[in-house]
Parts: sequence; C-alpha cells; structure tokens
Amino acid sequence: MNMTSSTANTPATSEYVLRVLVDSHRQQCQWDDAADPDAKLTFSTTVDDWRDACDLLEWRQLGHALNEAWGLTHTDEEWRGVLEPADTRTLCDVCNFISRNATMPELRPIRILGKVCKPAATFLAIRSILQDAGADVSKIAPSTPIDEYARHHLLAFLGPISKLAPGALPPMKMHKPLYDVCVIGFGIGFLTMGVSFALCHWVPHLLAVAALGLAVGGVSYFGIGFTARRPPRRVEFGDIRTFRDLAIAIS
Repeated sequence: MNMTSSTANTPATSEYVLRVLVDSHRQQCQWDDAADPDAKLTFSTTVDDWRDACDLLEWRQLGHALNEAWGLTHTDEEWRGVLEPADTRTLCDVCNFISRNATMPELRPIRILGKVCKPAATFLAIRSILQDAGADVSKIAPSTPIDEYARHHLLAFLGPISKLAPGALPPMKMHKPLYDVCVIGFGIGFLTMGVSFALCHWVPHLLAVAALGLAVGGVSYFGIGFTARRPPRRVEFGDIRTFRDLAIAIS
C-alpha cells in the first residue's frame, strides 16, 4: 500500500469561490434565523443582496472576515473598492477579487493495492484538517463516529472540510436544547413583563408578575450568551455517521 500526502493547494477559481459562498449560505440557513433561505446567490447577486441574505456585517468587518476565511491580507481600502457601493458591486466582483490570491484544496490520488482510492485521500485530508484545528486524531479510523468531533470542532467541518467539496455535506442540524430553552424563556419573560406592566394600572397585583417576567427574561438573556458558547449536544449531517461516510460523501 502506497500512501502519500493527500492534498495540495492550487490557485482558486472564481467559480470555486462562489460555490463556497453558496454552500456557506446553505448551511447558515440551518441555524441562523436571520439568514434568508429563499435567496439564490449567483455571480450577478449584488453585495447588498448578499449581505441581506446572510445577515453580514458592514464592508470593513466583512473584508476582515473574508481575509481570515481565505488567508488573505488585503487592506480596508482594497476591500472597500470591491464591496462598495454595495448596490452595484456583485458577487462576480467579490469572487474574482478573492480568487486572485486565494487557493483551493486539490485531493491527490492515493494508491491502495495498486488502485486509486479517492475516499482514502479524502479521509487523510479530513484527519489533517482536524489535527490543525486542535483535535486528537490518533484514534480516528474510518469506522469512528464523527459526532464528538463535529460537536467540538464544528467550524472545521463547516469551513475547511466543507471546502474540500462545496455542497457535498448534507444540511447540518444542530441540537442545543438548553440554548433553545433560554431563547424561549427570554421571549416569554419579556412578553409577560410587557403585558403585565401594561395592565397593572387596573390590576395592581400584576406588578409582581411583571417583575417575575423581568427576572425570567434577564436570566434567560444571560443564559443565551452562556449556552451559545457551549458545544451543541448533538450535530448531524444527514445520514453521515462515521468518517468513512464523510469521506465517501465528500469524494
């Protein structure tokens, strides 16, 4: 069995950059209520519409985020020339600009018993990405479940691993029950406070209910911040259960 390095970086194309942006939007819609699942991103999509579809930041912060995501070092003024004016600049401008200096991963063939095995190359690439993300990959085998690694290194799955083949990963489902409880508690608490406070002129006893609603809403608000930073209880990518399934899906 002859196994060599499984990936190489090659110059990115604008089409590849667009596929990554489209896939990022698709996955974002699974967990971010502010993202627009009906939006269709194409080269002709304006930056304004792109920002609305993905709930993105203003141009300066967006440029910084794109620098980090693609390993670039463009200045604010360079990004401003690509992202502004947002109602006339398009994703074609953005993708062309990123592709000039960005790279994309290319899987190198691995031969096992004289035959090229693309899933094996993908498996090694995934292990390498997780190792770079700080995961202990010494016990990862093709039959290893992905669940714990996806929980603790979700950004690696949605970022570099997804970039191996944009669009190949099934839509993510993230389970964070405590976060969901805090969001519901926040809404119910402040709704109760508002309604009770509005009616306490006629029913004075409702002032205590309003205070209780404020307390529930306040505790839930801080709970949202705390639980949002905690790993999800479970992360699912469709029928993918093991690293073998993941490698085959990306291959």
